[in-house]
Amino acid sequence: MTNKENIHKNLSELLCNRGWKIVVQTHKFDVYKPPLELNFDEDYKLYIYKQYKNYDYDKMVAKYLEIIADIYNEDVDELVSIVVNDSQILSIHIDMDSEFEGKPNINLFDVLIHKSKEIFREAANFSVIKKPHYFDKTEEAERYLNYCVFVKNEEGSLITRIQLPNKEEIKEKTIFENAITGSDINKNMMKIIEFINDKVMLPDNFVPGDDFLIANQECLSINFTNKLKDLYLGVELSDIKFSLKGSDVNLSTEAKNISRIKINNLNVFSKTVREKMKEIAEDSVYGKIIELKSRDVESDNNMISVEGEVKKVKSKISLHLDSEQIKLAADSFKNNKSVLINGIFEKEKSQYKVTELKQFYQASD
Repeated sequence: MTNKENIHKNLSELLCNRGWKIVVQTHKFDVYKPPLELNFDEDYKLYIYKQYKNYDYDKMVAKYLEIIADIYNEDVDELVSIVVNDSQILSIHIDMDSEFEGKPNINLFDVLIHKSKEIFREAANFSVIKKPHYFDKTEEAERYLNYCVFVKNEEGSLITRIQLPNKEEIKEKTIFENAITGSDINKNMMKIIEFINDKVMLPDNFVPGDDFLIANQECLSINFTNKLKDLYLGVELSDIKFSLKGSDVNLSTEAKNISRIKINNLNVFSKTVREKMKEIAEDSVYGKIIELKSRDVESDNNMISVEGEVKKVKSKISLHLDSEQIKLAADSFKNNKSVLINGIFEKEKSQYKVTELKQFYQASD
């Protein structure tokens, strides 16, 4: 398929996805009738030129996109990205309080861009790993991020637009799994945001039960939930709307009247999912160091093994330490002192691994 044939295909998908119907096809044009909800005259038709090889084809496409933008009161540059550049566009609209007088806080967009990138990364990670809680970053997530382009905001605008990958393969097809495209990740992201907005971030204190978690397991991502929570806090609990548009997709979800109670629901939700997994838990464990696998005081990636009780069972625990922590570990090991580990423990076959270390210090015997 040539690039111009692909443009015609995208334009056709865009119209059909919005309810337009092909009523006539000729050698030169596809003729579309608008959906009833637009309340156009019965004889209104849109003639889409399909002579790809003619010199005036690009000019005609630009004309159609201007017409569609005018009909739907949309940004024509967005439609160019969707139809011509074969991308999808995510719009994030923040509804700030009147105290900002309709103008964005200058620092707000720095926060929004940073937090949005973290959300994109976790959406890609979750699409690849498909586990409620994960700790390793994937190459696919970085590849996906490299395709994301933040479009410059108009001065005074509270809408941020991001051009996202669409048909690009983020994860290649294997014998056992289908390929994962940018569009797959984008739709997963919108599905999880809508799930959190509509079913988790409720007005009252909400504790998800087993039936709820089982029914919604495709949307259970602790990592993604925590990053979305950070975004909501970063924009000062303002109402926020997400819209995803593409040639074959038009999705939106909105978080309104965000409060500290609703944010706490996200904390409870993440904690509940983690506890239900049983193999991952936050804990504080006392133990004795049994092995210093590395002790490079210049490195932030030293590893040690500790023997301690996890869930009342004597277990071996492995964890990484930075350059300062390894000095403390070496002293504790030399003097047979106990250490305290506080963090997230993940069960492996024969031991536990600390995947997120929060505190590490020598215990007073």
